[in-house]
Amino acid sequence: MGSVKNMVRGFIFTAVYVVITIVIPIATFNLFYELTIQGILFRFEQQDIQNMMFWATAFGLVVSGCAFFKYSSPKQSIRKAIFAFIQLLVNCLYLWSFKFSGATELSFIIEGLGPLALNIQQMVLIYLGIYFLTIVIKVYDIIDFTINREKIRENRMKA
Repeated sequence: MGSVKNMVRGFIFTAVYVVITIVIPIATFNLFYELTIQGILFRFEQQDIQNMMFWATAFGLVVSGCAFFKYSSPKQSIRKAIFAFIQLLVNCLYLWSFKFSGATELSFIIEGLGPLALNIQQMVLIYLGIYFLTIVIKVYDIIDFTINREKIRENRMKA
């Protein structure tokens, strides 16, 4: 029964990650594609939004796939620790892809006034710094689960 529970949990978290990494970014880009604020029209350039949507979808699918394997694995298993580490690396690539797709350099064309540019690259770099610290924790988990494999198995058999 535990394996069925893990599979269901994996599918649930995969769906959550699909919503977070694909649906929400694409909905946000579509929402801001043409935005009117106090009668002033802000519009993305077409090529920028297509690049952003492509990379959000591509890496979002990979992140969601890794989420399935991570969350369908038993607790304190080496497999779960390795997939958590891989998912973290893919999350870093996902954030980094926003930098290179143009999502951190938002350029709008304001009708009648000209271009407007917003640069949020520093925010992405802060998130990547936080991910670096999380990577250190995941490496520790892999080492810990490998060294204490027998103790973890004994505790599972008792429960």
